[in-house]
Formats: sequence, structure tokens, C-alpha cells
Amino acid sequence: MVKHAIFEIGTEEIPASYITPALSQMTQKAGQFLSGHGLAFGEIKTYATPRRLALLIESVAEKSEDRVDEMLGPAVKVGRDAQGNFTMAAKGFAARHGIEAEKLKTKQTDKGDYFVVQKKTPGEKAEKLLKTMFDQILAGLSFPKAMQWEPSGFRFARPLRTVVALYGEKALKVSVAGVKAGNWTHGIHTLTRKKIIIHSAERYLTTLRNNCILADPAERKATVKKALDTSVRRLKATVPDDDALLEEVTNLIEHPVAIAGRFDEKYLALPQEILITCMKKKQKYFPVYSEAGLLSNNFIGIRNGVSENQEIVREGYERVLAARLADAEFFFAQDTRTPLERKIPKLSGVLLHEKLGSIGDKVERIKAGALAINEKLPAPVDGGRLQKAAGLCKADLVTEMVFEYPELQGVVGRLYAQKEGQPADVADAIEQHYWPVTADGALPGRQMGVILSLADKIDTLIADFAIGLIPTGSADPYGLRRAAIGVLRILREKNLPLSLRALVTGALGLLPANISSNKAAAEQLLEFLRQRMENIFISEGFRVDEVRAVTAAGADDVIDVARRLDALRAIRKLPEFEPLAGAFKRAANLLKQAQKMQIAVPDAVSSESLSEEAEKGLYAAVRQMESDIRKFQEQGEYPAALQKMVSLKPVVDGFFEKIMVMSDDAVQRANRLALLKYTAALFSRILDFSLLQQ
Repeated sequence: MVKHAIFEIGTEEIPASYITPALSQMTQKAGQFLSGHGLAFGEIKTYATPRRLALLIESVAEKSEDRVDEMLGPAVKVGRDAQGNFTMAAKGFAARHGIEAEKLKTKQTDKGDYFVVQKKTPGEKAEKLLKTMFDQILAGLSFPKAMQWEPSGFRFARPLRTVVALYGEKALKVSVAGVKAGNWTHGIHTLTRKKIIIHSAERYLTTLRNNCILADPAERKATVKKALDTSVRRLKATVPDDDALLEEVTNLIEHPVAIAGRFDEKYLALPQEILITCMKKKQKYFPVYSEAGLLSNNFIGIRNGVSENQEIVREGYERVLAARLADAEFFFAQDTRTPLERKIPKLSGVLLHEKLGSIGDKVERIKAGALAINEKLPAPVDGGRLQKAAGLCKADLVTEMVFEYPELQGVVGRLYAQKEGQPADVADAIEQHYWPVTADGALPGRQMGVILSLADKIDTLIADFAIGLIPTGSADPYGLRRAAIGVLRILREKNLPLSLRALVTGALGLLPANISSNKAAAEQLLEFLRQRMENIFISEGFRVDEVRAVTAAGADDVIDVARRLDALRAIRKLPEFEPLAGAFKRAANLLKQAQKMQIAVPDAVSSESLSEEAEKGLYAAVRQMESDIRKFQEQGEYPAALQKMVSLKPVVDGFFEKIMVMSDDAVQRANRLALLKYTAALFSRILDFSLLQQ
């Protein structure tokens, strides 16, 4: 008879951002364990609130399947002699497995008949396996930060308070960090201390729901959305979709109840970005807009609990928000008393890193780097305004508003610059030099913002690499992978054919004297950028071998790499290409073989030493098209260059059919290798054929 199993970890309040990844881990670990141990089950479901993580496994069998293990022994012709008696090989194999040779079985294989031993292992009870699985899941969950609170040294996101472990109605003997599993859990901590008895795994969700706890995040999120919709209909207003805030609020509550509140209309004079951040980031309130799309002085908060004392709760929400907005109004007034220009000297007092100097030093590097980038662009921006924007781009870091709301860095700089009457491109560049904020976020819209973003990100990357702050494994505390992706996306999507090596080495030269000569760091960063570039193109649907073949031939210019990839993808559809690519791959292998054999390959082909028509034909064909190929490559016309290459197929095929490259004649062999080297080098700036897969 199958039964459901439930495993609930009751804790102190878990950060909202930890919950969804933890549930994914639980699902994965449970599925792997159950499948690996042969315990049949139905669907795996996970549930969570801020104070519980739960794993429900439906239709779990009473025991795992019996397992038959088969050990392969010697071949029958080896295990029996000419008279049919068991040999020592067969007897020894049987003895190792505790049976008589007469009980050995035979099995037909592709290589003939073999002796085998079959051992049957009976299945284990579900209770035993589930207990082991629950123990392993508890010990194996990982979090961005974990706490230790008791002597055993067990670590978890937050201290454990209860554990529920049931198979059907039976409690399992699970114990961790001094907490023994039982059949009860806590209710909403602000409402009651009464224990909630879970009579069976099948009734878990219903039991919690009857006690005002919506353990299913999807159900809770739908309830939040419904509550928001009901509230805005009453207000005849709207709440824009905000998936991030909705997800966060869902993971902060166990039973959602909407509270509609208001704030003083005078605060609408503050910039909307500041108002919205006050509501969303600090209070987790949903801003409300009028039907005309204007921000109103209404908000909707989501409380945790039941619909009791709503008026008192609303007054509390309004009072807290009023204090926040009063602070924001004060910060705005204080900050704007002096222009951004006068805040710049304070940046010299803000240490970035002891080896890199202050934020003020970084700003100077950004200014120099931005000018260098601007000079390389076909349509440069006004240099004076660019220097103005670069000088102001970090000034808001010393404002009181950004100190209170760090997520507004850049945004505050733009707002204050606009208030001062700075040119629009300067004000926008101050905000947009942080873009893209996420790997797939929006790119700077204006050219000035593009230049500053590149200068800032390249400086951050080479500075961190130069002092050894290089990402390892999955750890990237300084966001360098995101910065690298940002640089590559800007170059690609803004169609900027800039040299990555020139950007990196130029930025390296601007660093403090004691680290500006770290050429190894520059090479490490260029390799780091190449790897990120490959990942980007692979994610766009290019084949892995295509991407690696093209980047191996050069990855200094993202636009050029993209053009070569497009050309390769198109030409690869021709039936003649794959055999020709195989021939070029063969040529590359022969050259590698010669290198291993320490055979010197001349740089030039001796036409006088060509004796066979097939090698003369290849040499003549390559020489005839050499100038065209080089011209196509210089102009970035890679489809035309590869089309020319395809036209070589007949003479290349003829060469390999009739010519013995590794001839016994040393002079002839060296010259033929030189011909292959000459032919392959003609296309080596486009791709490395040896990396293409059939």
C-alpha cells in the first residue's frame, strides 16, 4: 500500500531570497535518492513559508524494489577444461562470492558465454530509507550564509525549531541539532503558540490551511494578487505588475491580508524613483497609480495573519512610511543644497581598496579611459561633456540618499544632475554607466553612457584581476562575471569593433604604479573575457565546436567573432564543406605530427621542389586566390572568403589522394608540409579547423 511522506523543517524566519533555491535543492536531492535506491514514488512537491521548508512525496511504496546484482566472471571456455570440469578460474570466482562452482550461471554476451553470479538483495522498508533521505537532505542544503547555534556544529539558514517527518501517519525517528522529529508544527508566530498536529502526510496542506497557513507558495502568491486586485478596484486605481516584489512578499508571509493606506500628498513632490524605492525596498509596499497612470499617494501593504484590527495595522503602516518619506525629503533637501561638482573632493576620502586607492582615484581612471575609448569611435561624443559626466558619475556615492538607499546609486546622480540643469546626455550617462545592472539588463541608451560604462567596467575588471581578486568556481563576490558580460554585450549590441586587448592593456596602464605592469593579469582577464564570449554565443544557438573553432583563431573583436560565426554557420550547410573541413583538419594533424617529430617546416614553399601535378595544382590554386582571401579578411567579408575556400575542394581532394606528405625524402616531405602550412594559414584568421566536429 502506497502512502504520502512529509518532511517539514521549522525554523526562525528565513530570508526570502533563500527559499526558492532551497526548494529546488530539496526536489533534486529527493528525486535522486529515491530513484537511486529503487523506492517507487509519485510526484515530489515542495512548500515553504518564511518559517518552514516542506517536502511532500506522494504515493511512496512500502519498500524498495528487490535488486538483483550480476557479477561477470571468467569466460566459459576458460572456466571449464577439455573434459568439462571447472578450472581454478571458475572455482576461485565462485568462492569469492560464497557459492559452489556448480551453482554458477552462464550468460551470453557479444564476446561469448561467461560465468556469472547473481545476488538478490531484498528491498528495504520505506521508513528506513526515508529517514536516511531526510537526514541527508537536512545536512546537504546549502545557503548563501548559514548559522551555527548549538554545540553539534550543525549549520542551517536559520536555527531549527521543529521537524515533522511522517510516512503516512507514522512518525519517523529523525533528529538533528537537538531537535527530534514529531507530528506537530507551529502556527503563525504572531498569533498563537499552539501546536498544530499533523495527523498524516496526506492531510499536511489541509491542516495548515485550516490554521491560516498557506504553505503552497503558488497558492499564496495567487492570494496576494487577488488581494491586490480587490484593493485597487476599491481605490479605482492600478498596481503595475512587479514580479520581483510579488515573489519577495510571497516569501515573507504565511497568510496574506492586504492593507490599503495613504501618505501625505506633499511627498509626491519627491522624485518618483525615490518614493517608489522607499515603499518597495524598505517597507515592501506596492505603489498605487491612478487610472491615468500617475503615481498616487496610496499604497498597499501585505500583512501576515488574519483580517483583525485592520485599522490599527493600517495606521501603523502609514506611520512607518511617513517616517521613511520624511527622512527621504530631508536627505533630498540636504543633498541638493550643494551641487554634485562640490561633492567630488569627498570621493578621495572613500577607500576603494588599499591597493587601488580611493573612489576619487577610480574616477580619474574612468575619465582617462573614457577619453581613450572615445578617440577610437567613428562618431565620438563631445570630449568636454564626456569628462564632465565621468567626473560626476560617482559623486552621488557621498550623498545621504545613496547612503540610506544604496540601490539608488546612479539614479540619484541623474536626478540631482537634472535638478542642477546639467545637459541631458551628461545626466543620463551618470545613471547609465552602471548599466547593464544584471547580465541580461538594459544597456545604456546614449553613446556617452556606453563609453562610461565600458571605461568603468574595464577598470573594475583589470583592477581586481591585478590584485588577485579573480572569481573561482561559483564564487564571484565582486560581480566580475556580470561586468565582463556587460562589456561584451555593449560591444556586440552597440556594434563597436573595439579591441579587447587594447581596452584591457590601456586600463592596466592607468592603475597605480605598483600593479600597472602586471601583464599576467591582463592575459588572465582576456582569457576570462574569451570564456564569457563563448558562453554568450553558445547561448544564442551557435554550436560549441563552431564557437571554439572561431575564437581559437582570434577573440579580440566581438563584432569580428560574430561575423566569422555567421559565415561559418552559413557555409557549413553546403555538402562540400564537411569533407573539406576534414581535409584541413588532416593537414593540421600532419603539421602537429611533424612538430612532435621535430621536423623543421619551412615558412615558404619551394615551387622548384614540387614534382607531382597534384601538389603543383594545390599550390597554384592557393596562390591564385591568396590576394582575394586576404582582401576579404581585411574587409570582414568572411562569407566570400569561405566560399573561395570551398572552391579549393577538388584540388585539396586530389592532393590527399595522390600525394604522400610524409615522404621518405626529407626535402620533399618538408616542402609538402610547408604547402599544407601555407594553405591552412590562409584561413587561420577565420577559424581553427582542427576544433570542428563532424
